[in-house]
Amino acid sequence: MQRPGGPTAALGPIRAAEPDLWIWMGDNVYADTLNMTALDSIYARQNRRPGHRALRESTRVIGTWDDHDYGANDAGRSYPKRDRSQAHVLDFMDVPEDHPRRERAGVYSAHTYGPPGKRVKVILLDTRYHRDPITRDPIGRQRYFPNEEGTSWARRSGSG
Repeated sequence: MQRPGGPTAALGPIRAAEPDLWIWMGDNVYADTLNMTALDSIYARQNRRPGHRALRESTRVIGTWDDHDYGANDAGRSYPKRDRSQAHVLDFMDVPEDHPRRERAGVYSAHTYGPPGKRVKVILLDTRYHRDPITRDPIGRQRYFPNEEGTSWARRSGSG
């Protein structure tokens, strides 16, 4: 969203529509770095953008990450700064310091909105933190999503 000429300008009309929720689906910033000071600066710059700031002030914001905000193009579990990068993205999403997402490996989450009888459950996956390196995998054993903890969480989250 912060690339020159990128879609940041779209946030104004989105905010004008008064959405109940904004979901970042990944590549929220384009960092591609091992430098966590630089990553912090990139997120801070995104937070200062008027359209993004106004959206955050008026709308509930949740999300996940993809490779460019995770830290490197197509990166997975071998990315050496993944824990620190996770803290940065959770800060960007305003996840409270005492929230359970801060204690687990990966940024996956589930959110339920709406009154009884009209509820919507949003399940956000993390396809980076535990992902195996990209290789040709004709048998289908390559892991894109979670370790055992994450798999168990996904089963519980999807059933409620």
